[in-house]
Amino acid sequence: MANYSAQRIKSVALNNDKRRYAKQDSEDAPEPIQAVPTVPTTPRNMSNKRPLINPLSEGGAPKLSKPQPDMDIQSLAVASFNWLQMFHRTFLSVYLIADDALVGAGKFDFAFQIGNQRLYVLTHEEVERVESTSVSKSFMAQLTQQAATYINKRYQQISSRFELPVSGDDGLANVHYVGLTAITLNHEGRDYQIEHEFGSTFFQEDCVLDLDDESRVMQLFSLNGFYQMIKLLQTPSDLLSFFDYHLEQLVNFHDFSGEYALAQHFLASPAFFKRAVAVQQQLVEIGLLSKVETRLSDMVAQPDNAQIPAELEKKHAELSQKLQSYSSIFQKLLNGTTKRRHDAQDTLPLPQVKLLVAESMYTRMSIIEEMMAYETRSQQECLNGYLCHQHSYNDFGHHYVIVVYGLDANAEYSRQYIEQNHQNLLMDINAQLQDPAMKEYFILGFDMSNHDGKGNVTVQMDVFHQSGSVMSDIEKRYYQQAHA
Repeated sequence: MANYSAQRIKSVALNNDKRRYAKQDSEDAPEPIQAVPTVPTTPRNMSNKRPLINPLSEGGAPKLSKPQPDMDIQSLAVASFNWLQMFHRTFLSVYLIADDALVGAGKFDFAFQIGNQRLYVLTHEEVERVESTSVSKSFMAQLTQQAATYINKRYQQISSRFELPVSGDDGLANVHYVGLTAITLNHEGRDYQIEHEFGSTFFQEDCVLDLDDESRVMQLFSLNGFYQMIKLLQTPSDLLSFFDYHLEQLVNFHDFSGEYALAQHFLASPAFFKRAVAVQQQLVEIGLLSKVETRLSDMVAQPDNAQIPAELEKKHAELSQKLQSYSSIFQKLLNGTTKRRHDAQDTLPLPQVKLLVAESMYTRMSIIEEMMAYETRSQQECLNGYLCHQHSYNDFGHHYVIVVYGLDANAEYSRQYIEQNHQNLLMDINAQLQDPAMKEYFILGFDMSNHDGKGNVTVQMDVFHQSGSVMSDIEKRYYQQAHA
């Protein structure tokens, strides 16, 4: 089997899962995306507190619901950071809204627009000076309670002063309200960041959430847990889907030990695949598919939390691993495309970047599977080039044409041919998919020509885009006559 790798270049700050927050000020920090709006750094919640610090430390996050010994904090010293820089190290950076009316003094700290969904975020760092490097479980529980209470009070004040948007307002499919907490201990002038999580027991016993209106529930996460979830789920669409899943667990009083553990469970649960199945069912209804693919139907057929046979559990684990690795490959290829276009002063438009970054992990995996299938193609196909089709499993109406460039100098689908004729190809596909018309079309061109002769291929990906359009009857007749 050939070994495929993305182009090795400096990563653009779309999805950075290799650097801790402590690297924010380092010389090798990734470049920001072009045209990303910026807002002033969120002020600290109390003027006498120290600068914000790195929310991550090595090791697992302590769960307050279980007995724990005293914690030695000396090994947890971290560098300083601020909240805005933290967000700019994640995929959320390209969705930041700089001028939202609900962001500012006495309001939310950040807002993000991801497709037709919106995310509002409150942040709080609980800082305490300590005389010893050892801290007790009860002391940590007290700080966690204080941080959660502070966030909840702020949210209640905002809710009482402003009419908060919900699903259906201004075309929004969903609105999420999230609070992020960080706990910092200062000992002899040094800052230490303490990992923490909440879990269902905390909300049931220590910090009861207002669940009267499910559309406006504030969902609390620790900052280290939130960052781990971003690394795990890799895409905005899957992160937002997890928010829905987390909210469902809260309002139905289901037990979970911690938010990150719940995200891990979500990734392997039937709930993770329901959106992909729903999209495929729509495609079946309009005749573009004959049935929902077996891999998806098998995943959703198993009830959540049910005991499954060992063989099926193994398949689930393999699929979860594939989702992780193939989604990461897609992101690296997109980073390479963005960097090459930027260097050539032909920047990939930000709206296109937002659409591609937002794609679900399952869509990414399916696209990379098509690319990986290159090694099973005939020699003639590899020399001449070929194309195949793939759809989004996240958003009905998003269509992908995957083109693998031919290796022969006179290939039908050469890189040069696609670069010169992609607009005609996209218009042709738009004309064929009119019942109903699709919303967005992408051509993803894969260049397999860079190999070392030992089965190792360094892949480059090109991106071409066109929004879908509904053709008039005259345009349809003209197209039919031209292609008769």
